[in-house]
Amino acid sequence: MQFDYSHVLNHRRELVWKAMLDPSVMSRLIPGIEKFEEVGPDQYSVVAMLGVPTVKGVYSGKVEIFDRKEPSSYRLRGEARGAPGWVKGEVLMTLRAVDGGTTQIGAKARTDIGGTIAGVGQRMMEGVGKAMAREFFVSLDRELKGRQQKVGAFRFSVRVFFAMLRNAARRLFRGRAAGEVT
Repeated sequence: MQFDYSHVLNHRRELVWKAMLDPSVMSRLIPGIEKFEEVGPDQYSVVAMLGVPTVKGVYSGKVEIFDRKEPSSYRLRGEARGAPGWVKGEVLMTLRAVDGGTTQIGAKARTDIGGTIAGVGQRMMEGVGKAMAREFFVSLDRELKGRQQKVGAFRFSVRVFFAMLRNAARRLFRGRAAGEVT
């Protein structure tokens, strides 16, 4: 599975860079993270409670940061396993300064999934990945404004589930509207 996501934050690139590489900030902002612990330079042990109501579970794994080009880009590589399956992936994060102290962040992700969670389907998992990215960047903006708040797995899962229902209903009714004869 691959997807791209971008987001604009009204904060200076250097400030965004620093927050995005701070383990204590990451542990609050990544949806479902229970533990994000440094085990070496740019290497972390993670435990996350992730999934959607039909397939969810606890995943344990590792994340590493590499190929740093401060303050413009870095890569994250990670893998995790849990009862519902496994996930491996890599993300290229880019930060571009734009007018007036604003930063455009890009995330280009490539992931592989297996086990029960893979049965959920590519389209649904892509939606979950994009929802996680959106939640992370909205939370990062809130964090940089001085309002720290942990992103809980349950609330995130419920929001993703209802967003998927809404999108499915839109596709269903769009299909009917396209097929209707007036």
